[in-house]
Amino acid sequence: MNKYFLFAAFLFFIMLKGVLANAQVNIAALTDFEIRMAGKNSSPYINQTPGDNLSAYTPNIRLFMSAGVSDQWFVNSVLQADHYEGEKLSTPFFSLMNVNWSPNINSDFIVTLGRFVTPYGSYSTRFLSSENPFVHLPLSIASGLPLSKRLGFLSGAKESPERIGKVYGKDEKGLTMIYQRMYSQGLKAAYSFGESDWASFDIAYTLAPASSNLDYGQQDTPALTGRVILKPAVWAEIGFSYSSGTFLTEDTANDTLLIYDLSSYKQNLHGADLSLNYRYYKLNLAYNYSHWKAPYYDQNTSTSDSRRTGKASVSHLSAELIMDFPFLVGGYFAARYEKMISGDIELYRRDSSGQKTDQTFTIWTYDRERIELVAGYKLHQNIIFKASYLYSDDTGPQLDDDVFALQLSVLF
Repeated sequence: MNKYFLFAAFLFFIMLKGVLANAQVNIAALTDFEIRMAGKNSSPYINQTPGDNLSAYTPNIRLFMSAGVSDQWFVNSVLQADHYEGEKLSTPFFSLMNVNWSPNINSDFIVTLGRFVTPYGSYSTRFLSSENPFVHLPLSIASGLPLSKRLGFLSGAKESPERIGKVYGKDEKGLTMIYQRMYSQGLKAAYSFGESDWASFDIAYTLAPASSNLDYGQQDTPALTGRVILKPAVWAEIGFSYSSGTFLTEDTANDTLLIYDLSSYKQNLHGADLSLNYRYYKLNLAYNYSHWKAPYYDQNTSTSDSRRTGKASVSHLSAELIMDFPFLVGGYFAARYEKMISGDIELYRRDSSGQKTDQTFTIWTYDRERIELVAGYKLHQNIIFKASYLYSDDTGPQLDDDVFALQLSVLF
């Protein structure tokens, strides 16, 4: 565990100890219980499923702790264990740990320091199972790409996602457009305008862009991530999101890449979303576009002093329809269609005059398409049951990765 994180945790609990003596501490927990029947190519890397065939497991366990120090200061933390990293439950870690300041108890302006939910996209407010009408997270968060923050673009990985781990090592999983655990670390400011919250913003300077988690001291400049929301009517909400920053980390694989050159290898992520409500119906539309610049690594021919630079992009489209049952209080039906569209990758070197040479265009990765159908019912104020079927298709390895899932989400 990183020494800086341990130091931050120590300071946080010193503050929390002081709070315990002066204020009430709020504690809650969220646990998911799931039964899944999955295809033979299912994995956490593909569709958040621990493996093929039948699985009965607990994918997420979260312990929430918060406390007010005064009318201006309060602290938040979430202790979490999950299956995102592999087929076993991870060791507990802090997915959130922050200190917050507001001018007064009624103010709509909040400054946050520490680790917080990444302020990007509409799922920044509903990635928890208790807030997510679906069982799966969208492709922009859940589907890995043949791109490593240690090596850059990975050749051959488009043939099969599982090939990345086999060829480049078990620790190489490939980055997602947005980091799967949806947290960042840095300094964040949020504000809402007017009594009706007709506009709001959530902007952060972080250690890494939206695709990455924590890389202490790796980058010369912070990344910028933010979201702006407009509410032109009570039944409509429009969101715009942006993230930009250096994601490539210092590594022995990049010894010949000068440290100051790492700042030129960036992820730029743009997003827009629209939410419309009418009586029992809700329609959510989202678009995300990510553009990457990174070294191109071929495990057969590349060396750190001869690899080329690559530029590639990927787009994500999503449409969700959620319908509350008028005849059954607490019951609903939800359907989501989404597609991830990959662009070509441009590969090149630069000569002594800075001109591009050895330039080629090739297929980077494959397109992915998913449909998820869900029927849900709120058994209790804090207990939600969901039955989901996820249909998947792709233009690459044609994976057998459909999933039928039963989920019980319990908040206590």
